[in-house]
Amino acid sequence: MVINFNNLDGKIINNKHYYPVKIFYEDTDAGGIVYHSNYLKFFERARTSLLNLLKIDQLNIKKQDDVILVVRKADITWNKPAKLNDTLLIETCLKYAKNSSITLEQKAFINNQNLNSVLVTGEFQIVAVDSNFKVRRIKNILQDMFFTNNK
Repeated sequence: MVINFNNLDGKIINNKHYYPVKIFYEDTDAGGIVYHSNYLKFFERARTSLLNLLKIDQLNIKKQDDVILVVRKADITWNKPAKLNDTLLIETCLKYAKNSSITLEQKAFINNQNLNSVLVTGEFQIVAVDSNFKVRRIKNILQDMFFTNNK
């Protein structure tokens, strides 16, 4: 049996991608606070879901073009903790795109609260490499309007 869920990959609104994350017991310490390292997983899930939503199949580009998208640089700031049973909203937007990399800004908020109350922020540089880890051009792969420099 196949059950279709329409919004597992989130939504794009005004060139920003929003992805929900429910905080479970396994995500927290004994005090019910989210482990700091789990935000890396939440941000990664949001980036992958963004690509899925844009119909950019990472397995397909690896198989056909020998291109792998990898995180080269991550800069994260933790402001406030999320807690057990919170629902987070991960916001992803393009900072800038180059021939072989994109830099994304990501923020985690408690869903249904003021979007000015940021729990965690991150900036991630994603680079395209081949199976020998040589940098590859991705301009032809990431042609979606989401990855258009607006600044």
